[in-house]
Amino acid sequence: MPLEGQCYNSKPQRMKKIISVIVIAMISTSMMAQAKKWKIALHVDPNVSWIKPDNKSMTAGENKMNFGFGVAIDKMFTDNYAIGTGFNIINTGGQLSYFQERTSESGARTVALMDRVYKLKYAEIPITLKLRTNEIGYITYWAQVGIGLGINIKAKSDDVIDYKKVDISTNADSLRWADATLILDETVEDEDISDDIGIFRTSLIIAGGIEYNLSGDASIVAGVNFNNAFNNILNHNGVVKSNNEPAFNATDNKPKTYDLRGISNIVALQIGILF
Repeated sequence: MPLEGQCYNSKPQRMKKIISVIVIAMISTSMMAQAKKWKIALHVDPNVSWIKPDNKSMTAGENKMNFGFGVAIDKMFTDNYAIGTGFNIINTGGQLSYFQERTSESGARTVALMDRVYKLKYAEIPITLKLRTNEIGYITYWAQVGIGLGINIKAKSDDVIDYKKVDISTNADSLRWADATLILDETVEDEDISDDIGIFRTSLIIAGGIEYNLSGDASIVAGVNFNNAFNNILNHNGVVKSNNEPAFNATDNKPKTYDLRGISNIVALQIGILF
């Protein structure tokens, strides 16, 4: 009888073990399926960038070559659609020329023509919708659109300062300006201009490219990324330009000022490895 009882009791035990194995297998399969729903890519992004001025008193200069990098994370909710995010470090900038009121090294009040090359760095989190085709001969085509949320983490400039006018008055209420022929031009490199740059940069992201399958889940990614800012990135003043000369108020002869406004634009080549 004891042996018979043990025999009967062993059946529920075996059933529990079988159920446990099935549950563990289901959980493992589910976790593996979930893992495949995430795609992660490491990428480098050589780019061409420029700043588009939003005022006729400003002039844009040459485009600049820069370099960025980041990690892209895609949450797949079907085989062909994903929500894309990640983390990017973007080096960008551009060249602008404009008049600006400045104090010279000698302490004189002046108006100078600034030729400034902006060297800016942003940390960005993209939020995009990504569309992928089915694999066609080892190649998958993709496109994405969304926004980028960036914060400035570094702002420097290379400046060429050409002094145009100098105040020669003795009364601050009645300014008199003369040509600043005796003040030598200045060249400043790696000037910290953090106070002249807004902290946030929001942008429209439009990108497209291909994935070339190497083996399994590993692919080479290549594409073109347009990253164009919505908002003004500048945070300082300029002097109005009139007939290529600085303009002054008729009442007090002070320089006519305005808020500098510029939009940061980037076209990047994106190259990476997808896992």
